[in-house]
Amino acid sequence: MIEKILIAAMPIPGVWDANEASFHVARLLRAHDRLLDRAQVVQLPLIDGGAGTVDFLVTHTLGSFLEVEATSATGEETVAPIGFTGDDGKLSVIEMARTSAVGSAGDFGTTAGVGQLIRDALDEGAFSILLGHEEPLACDAGFGAAAALGVKFLDARGAEIPFEKPGAELSKVERIDLSGRSFGLLSSRLYLAQSSSARQSRPTQSLLQELGRLREIIQRDTTITPSMNGLSASAIEFGLSALLGAEARGGLSLVLEASQIFESVDRNEFSAFLLFARDRAQIEEPELVVILDRLRAKIPCYVSLFVEGVPGDGLQNTSEVYLSEVPVFQAPLRADAREEERRRDLELRTDKIMPVLRDRLRPTPQKNARSKRA
Repeated sequence: MIEKILIAAMPIPGVWDANEASFHVARLLRAHDRLLDRAQVVQLPLIDGGAGTVDFLVTHTLGSFLEVEATSATGEETVAPIGFTGDDGKLSVIEMARTSAVGSAGDFGTTAGVGQLIRDALDEGAFSILLGHEEPLACDAGFGAAAALGVKFLDARGAEIPFEKPGAELSKVERIDLSGRSFGLLSSRLYLAQSSSARQSRPTQSLLQELGRLREIIQRDTTITPSMNGLSASAIEFGLSALLGAEARGGLSLVLEASQIFESVDRNEFSAFLLFARDRAQIEEPELVVILDRLRAKIPCYVSLFVEGVPGDGLQNTSEVYLSEVPVFQAPLRADAREEERRRDLELRTDKIMPVLRDRLRPTPQKNARSKRA
């Protein structure tokens, strides 16, 4: 079997995002073993729909980018990328925060830019669209995005409420008209990849009460029953699911599914798997546990590399390595150390322990036999 190593990485807060973490570990691994070429070290940043989703999926699948103009949360024009995966570009990737991010949870604005990016992706021939969902987003319940795709929101006098601009009020909506909704939505599928920031945020009680009123209007005018479960602070899921047919799912699973990494894993392409994370607590989220168990079950050799923590038996544990246990000849980092200092310290420790990691990641007959039985 050709040796092929999968480098999976979580974000290291205050130092690297997941893309940067996987890149640096892969670079150091190749530097310590010149026989490994780039194709033998595959980077897998564990991104859950937040920043870096578009870059990772386009790069990993050898896809393409398209930069377009769209409306920001404050109503100004901005430029945002749309990603298209693989050769056919049938799956499009959008990070909603690129157009609709706000300063704090609950801040008002418009999500019209999200709808405009969806429209552009459909015009380019995308069949499925993955929407990376990271909070905080403009708090308009996704009505701005729906308005950009032809949904009309009317007040008590029948006048259209301009949700494509910031400042439109949910409380003024008395009727909803779907007749002008974009035709491309009928043959497409939208997926909301909910990041941890989205799942952990909650709408205010006053917003929930308003959504309860809007839910009755949507039921009356469209026969659709919007879900009120698991809404984030912006409640963007409310409008996107009810009015555009979007399906909200765990972001990490969706992103990895779109990357097609499991197809390679199931074909037994990898001989070793290295997980890089801040500490054990960072990898205990149920969605991630399921994914890691699946990877470990199919890949014969795996090692966890943690930045922090104290192992039970120091560096003698063959499946776990803690960078906090790696001795370096420099003064300990101060609590107020700058990002550059933390990065240098982490690179130094990772570089020093890499020969140990490289040895543990080498396939052995016993490990390969275990993989074949699995």
